[in-house]
Amino acid sequence: MNAEQQSTMLKSEIFVEHPITIENAIKLKVLFEGEYVAGGTLHQIQWESGVPLPSRLINLSCIEQLKKVRYEKNDENILAIGALTSIAECITHPEIVEHCPLLTEACRNIAAPAVRNRATIGGNVASGIGDAIPALLVLDAKVKIALKDQIYVIDLATWLKEKGSYPFLLLDILIPLQAKKTKSFYRKVGRREAFTASLVTVSCCWSKCGHNENSFIRIAVGGGTHFPIRLQKLEKLLTGSRSQITRDIIYNTILEEFHSYSDAFVTESYRKKVTANILTEKLETILREG
Repeated sequence: MNAEQQSTMLKSEIFVEHPITIENAIKLKVLFEGEYVAGGTLHQIQWESGVPLPSRLINLSCIEQLKKVRYEKNDENILAIGALTSIAECITHPEIVEHCPLLTEACRNIAAPAVRNRATIGGNVASGIGDAIPALLVLDAKVKIALKDQIYVIDLATWLKEKGSYPFLLLDILIPLQAKKTKSFYRKVGRREAFTASLVTVSCCWSKCGHNENSFIRIAVGGGTHFPIRLQKLEKLLTGSRSQITRDIIYNTILEEFHSYSDAFVTESYRKKVTANILTEKLETILREG
């Protein structure tokens, strides 16, 4: 099928398979060469903006194995969130609310309620640009994926860089349970207050030790079509002793480390300044607090 045929293809012409197990989904991916889909909200947005729909889909929404939220214990205690858990469930599920309030807050800022009922956390993460990703990066999340007949657990930041190079099936989002003294922060900035794509999304997670120094601080930026990243140079600057750290140093480090883009609505310079202003104000507060 050529590009012109794809652009004029009707939804009724799309061929869809409906596996009910992970194993069948993986087999269909090999044989059918379709694209995995669950809530389909990202495809809907792309289609409305003129992007052709895939001609073959593998609908994952019937696979109950991908809908579970549970604990896993390996070297640390982990909350495993099935990839098909809806964004709405991430806001209300008692285990997620108790142990991952930062993710709950991020999900409250995603789309409108009707979309949150269909969209999944797996789809948000697999898109590579979802607004939940900065929160998951600062929570040090990992992903569990199936690749052919093997299961792998990979650091989220690493997987985001590599995922385009192989036909994975995302199974779970794995979030280490945070220590009680850990604090967090999330902020999404859009062109309107709600129900709009973000210009930039920032998140931060930190803990302090006995001398009022940051024992660790993790900072991530994403939103819009940014590739979400940790600001590791800034994190290193703010960890441990920080008596010489000024507002200007923080602000200029953010401008130096964070690279953005321009589009029809906003320039790269504006996005960078918005990000630097939000983070500098918050990080100054964190440095002062006892």
